[in-house]
Amino acid sequence: MLDQTKTGMFICDIRKEKGLTQKQLADEIGVSDKTISKWENGRGMPDTSIMPDLCRVLEININELLSGERLTTENYNGKAEDNMVQLIKNSEDAKKKEQGRVIGTVIGLILLVLFLYVIMLMSGGVGQVIYYIDAPSLMAVLGIQLICLAAAGQFYNFLRSFKLTFAPRSIPSEELAALAKQSEYAVGLGIRFSVLAGAIAALIGFEFYMRYLSPEFIGPNLAVCVLTLFYAFLIVLLLYVIKGRLHKLIEN
Repeated sequence: MLDQTKTGMFICDIRKEKGLTQKQLADEIGVSDKTISKWENGRGMPDTSIMPDLCRVLEININELLSGERLTTENYNGKAEDNMVQLIKNSEDAKKKEQGRVIGTVIGLILLVLFLYVIMLMSGGVGQVIYYIDAPSLMAVLGIQLICLAAAGQFYNFLRSFKLTFAPRSIPSEELAALAKQSEYAVGLGIRFSVLAGAIAALIGFEFYMRYLSPEFIGPNLAVCVLTLFYAFLIVLLLYVIKGRLHKLIEN
């Protein structure tokens, strides 16, 4: 496997030999200085589209960049073959991970559809299922969550997390990690606010039902309060998935 730490130290050493700062090197190849810092700290590798420009500025070749060292004529061919094998292996591993994600998602969706189908059969049709869906509780949870995010100044970063998760290629690669880090923080707040929103909405509903409705409705209305907490739980699960995807973008 390619050694990101070794390559990062090599980039750092050559950059200093050339008398370049991280900002100057970044400007030369059209990325941010944070991206250069990430490479030099071994937390990522330059994208293949950037490698030629990086090698041109540092006056090295791509095989030296991937090897993380200067190569002599004697060991150049051997290193070139090793690097090619590693690049192919990394590409295959990435494809397997993507296939696993797709297969897992498809299986999950199939099981969810089967679950909903069984529920509809047992309840007597779609109309009966809709009857038990408490839309106001869901809107209350989402509303409180979004108000809290707006008050914390993280509303935009939170919304951007969905774009980063489902359409990361629409974001420039040099900005991706920094934006993902900001959105990951916002999603973390969103998770906590979802739990808080579920508790607040359930308490408000419980207080209303106990004060203004007849005793015979207490059981069904308590069920609605529980459903509010369930909605908050589902939102938290979704946000944890998004947070995991954002963390992967930061690491890459």
